[in-house]
This record gives sequence, structure tokens and C-alpha cells, in this order.
Amino acid sequence: MLKLLGALDFAAALFLILAQWDIGLGIASILAIYIIVKSLLFFGNWASFVDLAAGAYMLLAIYDIHSALSIIFALWLLQKSFFSLFF
Repeated sequence: MLKLLGALDFAAALFLILAQWDIGLGIASILAIYIIVKSLLFFGNWASFVDLAAGAYMLLAIYDIHSALSIIFALWLLQKSFFSLFF
């Protein structure tokens, strides 16, 4: 289960970056909702708050509202996926 969550976090980071160029917006919206739901399921620690912000920001990035935060949230999701997949 942890590996699946890590793979989905990796996909979310990838599609967050691709959403800036209007690539894969349908998949990006599904992954943004996944990130938001996952953060609400594990609500209670600071990582859940960052996930919630990343999911909300990903929805904004789909609608062409993006900034340098895209890189920060993408790195956040990538490091989470790395530790989920390899440790």
C-alpha cells in the first residue's frame, strides 16, 4: 500500500509540473483530488497540511494560476514518493 501511495505521489509531482504547459490536465485534476483526499484521511500532522496545500495548489495550476510554488510542491511530493518507494 505504501508503494502505491508513493507511486501516486510521484505521478502527482510529474503532472503538477506538466500542468504548467497544459499537458495532462485531466489526469492532473484526478491526482489533485487524490492528494486532497489523502491529506484529509491522514489529517492531524503537519505533513497533511502541506499535502492539502499541494493539492489545492495543483487544482489552481490546472486553471493557469501557478508560480514558483509549483517547484516547491513538486519537490515535496517527489521526496515523499522517494521515501515511500525506496525505504
